[in-house]
Amino acid sequence: MTFDQLKYFIAAAEENTFFDAAETLHISQSSLSKQIMKLEKELDITLLDRSRRSCSLTEAGQFFYQEALQLTKQYRQTLFGLKCFRENCDSELHIGTLPILSHYRLIPLIKKYSEIHSQIHLEIDEVEEVELINGFNAGKYDLIIAREPLLRQCSCETSILVHDELAAVLPSSHRYAHSSSVSLPELACEDFLLMNRYTSVFHLCMEEFKKYGISANIIRNARAESIIGAVAANEGISLLPMSNFEVFRHQNVAALPLTPPVQLPVAAAMKKNGSSARAAKEFISYLCKNIE
Repeated sequence: MTFDQLKYFIAAAEENTFFDAAETLHISQSSLSKQIMKLEKELDITLLDRSRRSCSLTEAGQFFYQEALQLTKQYRQTLFGLKCFRENCDSELHIGTLPILSHYRLIPLIKKYSEIHSQIHLEIDEVEEVELINGFNAGKYDLIIAREPLLRQCSCETSILVHDELAAVLPSSHRYAHSSSVSLPELACEDFLLMNRYTSVFHLCMEEFKKYGISANIIRNARAESIIGAVAANEGISLLPMSNFEVFRHQNVAALPLTPPVQLPVAAAMKKNGSSARAAKEFISYLCKNIE
């Protein structure tokens, strides 16, 4: 018994005549009749009543028709499952990310994903923003994880993973250190220590200064951990993602939400028609569903 024979039998059962069934299958009537006869011979039972002009099912044929439908349905499902397995089997997913995975508790999620999908090899590069965008545009990465403002310069499909916001980072002795929030105009005359000029956080800060007509006195650019140490030493104040303060917490520093809030979400981005688009989409969907 073959699946072609099952297909021929189902067509004969659902059409009025062998001629109509053969037309539907685009085969000759004699080929159809021979295959069904072979099936009946193997099963040692008559499935079709040929005594009249139109073929009809015998009692055994009616039973076997329902079984044939289930067998062919299972066959199609199996073929589809194997197709999906082939697409994902031993595939690689190249991921580029800013060094922020630990900030948002993404590392345990990625580890769990690797354990569940052991057939997919994840290759992860933590790089700075320029290298990240260049690598993504050049096709080096199937997907990237970055702060959402950085992704606006890319042609991509983005999904927000987690929300963050810009915070004012002040020495604990600062006059606003114990406030619930602070506005940028209230900090306009301060000395600012900001992240490196190539970062999307720096550019977002400059956009906010411009919005309020603030000519900020920027005394230094550095990495977040260096900035927080400098703020603790009372060298100036900063504007950083709230997550940075939580990771590099310092006892002599306070972080206050801005009023109004300045959103700084983290997102994953993928090429819409990339070679690994399916795997990339499934990976991003997993992160979005499981991130806290």
